[in-house]
Amino acid sequence: MVDLNTCKPGDRLKTIHGNILLYVEKLPEDNYYNHLIQYPNGSFGIRTNEGFVMKNPGRRLDSDEDIIEILGQ
Repeated sequence: MVDLNTCKPGDRLKTIHGNILLYVEKLPEDNYYNHLIQYPNGSFGIRTNEGFVMKNPGRRLDSDEDIIEILGQ
């Protein structure tokens, strides 16, 4: 399991499907999700502290781009 709280802006993140995303920033505490990431096509997404797309385990899909590794800069 990863801990995105250890990331710095610009860190590269590997997903379960082998894609490389970019860590942007930690979101404010009052947000439902914890971290902002960027996809290779320039769009943005959000993740939990553990790198999951969905906070609720019952809503997670096999196609989700969950983070499995922090690659650093």
